[in-house]
Amino acid sequence: MFARVAIIILLGFVAYGSMLHAPFRIMDDRASIIENAAIKSVKNVPGIFQQGYFHDQSYYRPLINLSFMGEYHAFGFYSFFYNLDNLILHILNALLVFLLVSRLTNNDAIGFWTGVLFVIHPVQWEAVCNIPGRSILLEAFFVLSSFVLFLEFIKHRRGYYLVGVLVTFTLGLLCKESAGVLPLVLMVYLSVDKTRSWPQKLESLWPFLAVIVGYLVLRGYFGITVLSQAGQSRDVILGFVTFLRSVITDLRLLVFPVGLHYDRCLPLFASLRQPLALAIVIFWAAAVAIFVLSYRKIHPFISFLILWFFIELLPVSQLVAGIAVGVGRISTAEHFLYLACIPVLIGMVMAFRWCYEQNVRNGFVISFLLKFLAGAFLASLLFIAVEQSIYASSEFTMVARSLAFEAKNPRLLEDMGLLNVLRKDIPGAEIYFKAATKAEPTNAAYHIRYGTALCQQGRWIEGLAQFVVFDPGKDKDMVERQESLTMEHIRQQIAEGKTFDARGWLAMGIYYERANMQEEAINAFLKCISINPGQTDAWFNLGSLYEVREDRPAARAAYKQLLTLPGLTAFQRDFATEHLTALGER
Repeated sequence: MFARVAIIILLGFVAYGSMLHAPFRIMDDRASIIENAAIKSVKNVPGIFQQGYFHDQSYYRPLINLSFMGEYHAFGFYSFFYNLDNLILHILNALLVFLLVSRLTNNDAIGFWTGVLFVIHPVQWEAVCNIPGRSILLEAFFVLSSFVLFLEFIKHRRGYYLVGVLVTFTLGLLCKESAGVLPLVLMVYLSVDKTRSWPQKLESLWPFLAVIVGYLVLRGYFGITVLSQAGQSRDVILGFVTFLRSVITDLRLLVFPVGLHYDRCLPLFASLRQPLALAIVIFWAAAVAIFVLSYRKIHPFISFLILWFFIELLPVSQLVAGIAVGVGRISTAEHFLYLACIPVLIGMVMAFRWCYEQNVRNGFVISFLLKFLAGAFLASLLFIAVEQSIYASSEFTMVARSLAFEAKNPRLLEDMGLLNVLRKDIPGAEIYFKAATKAEPTNAAYHIRYGTALCQQGRWIEGLAQFVVFDPGKDKDMVERQESLTMEHIRQQIAEGKTFDARGWLAMGIYYERANMQEEAINAFLKCISINPGQTDAWFNLGSLYEVREDRPAARAAYKQLLTLPGLTAFQRDFATEHLTALGER
């Protein structure tokens, strides 16, 4: 037993030790640690339990902030120890997998090899190598502990095991919301047990329901109640079918982990009539039908493993909440598989064991060949895990690798832009921020970053045009300061005799209008249409401004002119028609 534990620990350090010296990243590390005021003082401990993880109403993970607080006070901003804690948690989870699977199968060999696969499998890299993956690692630690303790409870019926189960399950929920699927997994596991009646089985599960109710009441009390829905029923269905497509990729990655990359996502299917969407529906409908029709012939434990896998993925199935990456894309991140991979890995070990035993009985090939293939498979997993760990130690390399797979992922484009800013490559940053705005045109944050990069290169008008495109929301104060600075430079250029095109005057007009400088806004829009009489946005804004100033003839003239122009939007057409009627123009 000691030798097996030592092997799992050693393999964990070999697989992921390369990432220990990785610095903090500009992504979630910044919000979770560097700029997280909550972890800077122990006086904030009560407040941590009263607010969302990102100071919002969506995520409630107070134990993660507590772990970062402990590291901050012990090590400051020395990233090595944050990375080390992640790796230690991953190795502890592998040891728990060893223990859990040994209990589930009554076979220490199956438990050991599943633990080995778990600790070295490269699909774990995203959870282990990114410090905010702590939520996944810590949740897994408590969930696996709960599962082990529950098995001890139903075997020995000792009350202290049940107390331990409830404590660890509660702690798991305080790390990550997806821990809440554990009771479903346990219910399916109990269905395999034919020695107890269902009333006896359900009696073991009611305390979990009490914990979940208490957890929801706590979140409700603190106002952390927002659930990001995928949208209307059509969007939910399309999101779910897209998720089913990702599950096929997930299964492939667990067997053949090539093409791993950060922040994996998929574009939503636009319609179920798309050939690929239709093929996905048919494939999974056939798979479910085969499973249902063959249920009595399938070994109950195998059925449990299949259902366990899908239950673990339920929180990211788009049915519970919309897990999006910008507009029109859902997240299919590899860290979703951290716990979901366990039943698959058990199945892989059991399948190899069965094949090996059949070969021993029938002598199809020499046993050494099967052992060699198994060793080669394990070696390849270890090699890929080391490779991913090395990639993860350099954020620039990690993001660049991901962009090679997903060139239109807006979050990756933004990350690469920010990395170029840190490298003081502003023209390079501009390229990525521009691509991010193109990938997700309605995201104000991308326009703000793009506009700032333009201003840093002295392209003030182009920068201003990005600032005035959308409501900046929570970044309003910062944007207003940047707009004010930009306008100072633009006015200086005007005083020096510089001329601007129609788009430049349009941007200035929108800025003046938002600043409630109506006269300046009207003059800017007039200069815009003097250069380009077909500029619909300028005519639209002129009509609105004249109407606000109660200059009805001028407003009517602007709206009438707008309606004659090609290229006006449906909204502009309807707005102008409606307001002309209100202004007495029939």
